[in-house]
Amino acid sequence: MVDLHTHSKYSFDADQEPAEIADMAEAAAAAGVDTLAVTDHYDLFRRAAPIRCDLTAIARDIRAARPQFAGQVDLLFGVELGEPHANPAQAEALLAAYPFDVVIGSLHAMPNDLDLYDHDYDHLDCDALLRDYFAEVVRMEQYGGFDVLAHLDYPLRVMKRPGNHPSFDNFMEHILPVLREAVARGYAIECNAATLFSWMERPGPDRWILEEYRRLGGERVSFGSDAHRAADIGRGAAVYRDYLRALGFDHLTVFRGRKAEAYPL
Repeated sequence: MVDLHTHSKYSFDADQEPAEIADMAEAAAAAGVDTLAVTDHYDLFRRAAPIRCDLTAIARDIRAARPQFAGQVDLLFGVELGEPHANPAQAEALLAAYPFDVVIGSLHAMPNDLDLYDHDYDHLDCDALLRDYFAEVVRMEQYGGFDVLAHLDYPLRVMKRPGNHPSFDNFMEHILPVLREAVARGYAIECNAATLFSWMERPGPDRWILEEYRRLGGERVSFGSDAHRAADIGRGAAVYRDYLRALGFDHLTVFRGRKAEAYPL
């Protein structure tokens, strides 16, 4: 089993049950996860200061844990790089400085540097925001610097309010450019288990999105629990395995040294 999206104590939002990397590897072994990437947050912004994690300490802790879990868990050094296109100079310096196995590209914040989680959804045009979001994802893809396109449905997870029911159902024309860029540039589309454990209570991205991705020639998908505590590592993996098999995928894509490898489902 693979889990390519997890957060240790070094992520700013892993504050409820911050996990040591050795404890994450132990939890992975117990959950049957034999390939685990630690991908703590490093978000870049246009005007605000970056949200940093201590990548030197993370790399050190991964090196220290690897001998203990050799033959049980393949520990990969990754990063969840938010908005790399917002500050290209910092993104390039970061990527040159560390020997990452996998880089996840995330879009949490729009060009106003406001996280999608923090928008006032009771007083804005949600459809307009989603159109802007997809256009911004394309700009991030065109800049590049990452291997996995994370949680495309992040806005749906965070914009739910009692009076609305957010959906991508009428946004095919805006999602198609995202999928075309992913296929052309070799990005893996992430299936993120946080969707399964959100108000949505189902796997994502939506079935029709992954079907269209396959129709366009896309073969690379990755799985991440998005665990922010050790107990959640590997959550939802069996559900996503069946989900992806039913859609015709026969493998996940794992990155080692930024090179893609197939992991049979």
